[in-house]
Amino acid sequence: MQELVWPPPASSSSSNPSTTTLPLPHPEAYEGEPREYARALMQRKDDIEKEIETLKDVLNSHGVTPQTQLVDNEGYPRGDIDIYAIRHARASLVRLQNDRNAVSDLLAMALQGAFSRPSNSDSQSIPNGNLSHTGTNGHVLPAEQWPEKPIAKVNSVAPSSPASQAGLQPNDLIFDFAGVTHNSQGGIQDIGSIVSRSEGVSLRLLILRGEQRITLNLIPRNGWGGRGSLGCHILPV
Repeated sequence: MQELVWPPPASSSSSNPSTTTLPLPHPEAYEGEPREYARALMQRKDDIEKEIETLKDVLNSHGVTPQTQLVDNEGYPRGDIDIYAIRHARASLVRLQNDRNAVSDLLAMALQGAFSRPSNSDSQSIPNGNLSHTGTNGHVLPAEQWPEKPIAKVNSVAPSSPASQAGLQPNDLIFDFAGVTHNSQGGIQDIGSIVSRSEGVSLRLLILRGEQRITLNLIPRNGWGGRGSLGCHILPV
């Protein structure tokens, strides 16, 4: 079976081959599983960034940067450095940076699709006496769809921060942070990974405030006037 990748590989007759050289997860391979598709893109972005750091280490080992001149004042190749290795590392670095930009664009769209809530679930009936709870946007979320335990607790929220604007409050218990729950392998560290990759992307949170279950949309944003892109401090539970 041929592996599904995105963008599709260019045909031999194509005059415009893809600028992305590292195969990326194809959305059709995750049909019906948008969160898994987003996770696959996150993992691929992590892999790309590790390769980028390795190439930067190569350049550092030669005492050069991507901008260092490779010729002397007379225009001849410098004899004090390995020009072949440096040029190869630079070319690979440009390729991987293009790959990172491509996967970042796909990831932003995937996160929006994965954590957006459908509008047709407002009237689901809940068995066994469980109640539905209205979120800040008016949608109704069945209590049975919530994780069994919270993953984190909100310790503090800075005024005028993205967290404050989303409606997050101290002592809120976070049961689901953009797909990260108490069952996630990386635990609360996975929240930091998602936030660092989601500048300007709406993330869905499921929180418990007292006895009220609430859904919130939180958009990480730098430059709001305080530390971090959320403006809140959370603790593991």
